[in-house]
Amino acid sequence: PEARDIAHHLHPYTNPDLLRENGPQIINGGHGIYVEDNDGNTFIEGMSGLWCASFGFGEQELVNAAITQMQKLPFYHSFTGKTVNPAIDLAEALIKIAPNGLEKAFFCNSGSEANDTAIKMVWYYHGAIGKPAKKKIISRKRGYHGVTLAAASLTALAYAQDGFGLPLDFAKHTASPHYFQDAYDGESEADFVARLVAELETMIADEGADTIGAFIA
Repeated sequence: PEARDIAHHLHPYTNPDLLRENGPQIINGGHGIYVEDNDGNTFIEGMSGLWCASFGFGEQELVNAAITQMQKLPFYHSFTGKTVNPAIDLAEALIKIAPNGLEKAFFCNSGSEANDTAIKMVWYYHGAIGKPAKKKIISRKRGYHGVTLAAASLTALAYAQDGFGLPLDFAKHTASPHYFQDAYDGESEADFVARLVAELETMIADEGADTIGAFIA
């Protein structure tokens, strides 16, 4: 299976030369916090399968719920006013625990898609209120926001941008709030914070506040 994977599967977030040299790690089972590979090795999955299995693997209650839903309706969409009861239930539950002022849940397939959608909403909102020039979005250097075209433009990390013609010109990057790495010699934490605030204010002034649509953190 390793050779078939190398031959046919283009992996995201992966160096293809290293994959070809070392081969893939094939995960074929999981229980609780553990996953098991094809060689029988067991690992603690500390990232919960990229945060998509935070309740663990092989949890029977979740398995049974999935089987029940698959038998009833395996998939449906929310376009053109359509919806399904689980989406209504989840939206309501999320809003009940969300910070004050948030009234709607918009479902996406990934963090990258969520941030691309947020960018679109920012642009659409400002256009709707007669301020279409407010397109620029400020993010911080070394901040990660995703790897799609728009989200990777905000991701101020070289591996997400080099070779892809990114960032797109709507993205503006200000300093990273990493005191231990970026503070000047002898600079207090308070002075460091003040310097970063001043840099952000200067960027907004130089770009023009009437062109700034949002800041993402």
